[in-house]
Amino acid sequence: MFMVNSEVVEKFPHLRQTICDKLIQTLNEIKSGKVFRGVLWILGEYVESLPDIQSALREIRKVLGEIPILASEQRLLDEANGGEEGAEDAGGKKDDKPKEGGGRPRVLADGTYASESAYTSTSAARLEAVKAAAKPPLRSE
Repeated sequence: MFMVNSEVVEKFPHLRQTICDKLIQTLNEIKSGKVFRGVLWILGEYVESLPDIQSALREIRKVLGEIPILASEQRLLDEANGGEEGAEDAGGKKDDKPKEGGGRPRVLADGTYASESAYTSTSAARLEAVKAAAKPPLRSE
């Protein structure tokens, strides 16, 4: 990957256009938030012409995906729910159900009793579907 820092861009003004063009082209390969912030700073500082600014903004928008992010994630979750109502109640509690046959008491090593219970979450599969949905590279993790 093409690596650059602001000192290079500052020291070689004749290469600024080329460096900024290359950074714009590689925006979709960046997966780290720190690296993305650095690239945004360099582009904000050194991209000067209106067509270059518009090009940079188009690419940034592609990398970020749908805005607002929270609303787009909620929409994906709603689509994964398949229109089911009642998956969450008004208090925001998940629709967890106890698993059948898991409540027998057990004897521990020290002679005390303990009970086990397992919960299955119907929203776990939906959450996995949202995580697996095609997302822009920066938001994929």
